[in-house]
Amino acid sequence: MATKTLLLNHSFHSDLAHVYDSILDFRKFGEHHPYMVNVYELKKTDMNGIAYKVNEEVLLLGFLKMRPEYYVEVLEIEKDKHVRYVSNVKGGIVLVIDFNFVYDKNTNQVALAEHIVVKGNRWLIAYFITLVKKAHLQLFDNLAGSLLAKT
Repeated sequence: MATKTLLLNHSFHSDLAHVYDSILDFRKFGEHHPYMVNVYELKKTDMNGIAYKVNEEVLLLGFLKMRPEYYVEVLEIEKDKHVRYVSNVKGGIVLVIDFNFVYDKNTNQVALAEHIVVKGNRWLIAYFITLVKKAHLQLFDNLAGSLLAKT
């Protein structure tokens, strides 16, 4: 099993509560995600997390429409500082995303570091991580736009 990692850094001019809630509540996260069409909250998990069922629609290689369905567990590791997503994506891919937040009250800036780890078949994860990067860059642009609209 191979592993690939990716670190994305995002910055928002907004209060921490709006940004943090958009990550902690996976349904809100899904509203900004370019591929997610449905996100259903299922249940609380053994680790005090919340399990979700996700339906996506994505074009692979620009023309092959796929509709993956998978489950995600969202864990609040440290309130207002660290959220983790864990998912066994189809095809034997394991995806773990850690979101770390730093808030500067003086400037009303939220710095968000997104650490993505993907494990699985090396050919699959090489392509998969490019999809995740593209989707998350768009997602955080969408989130930034929605935060501006709230101010």
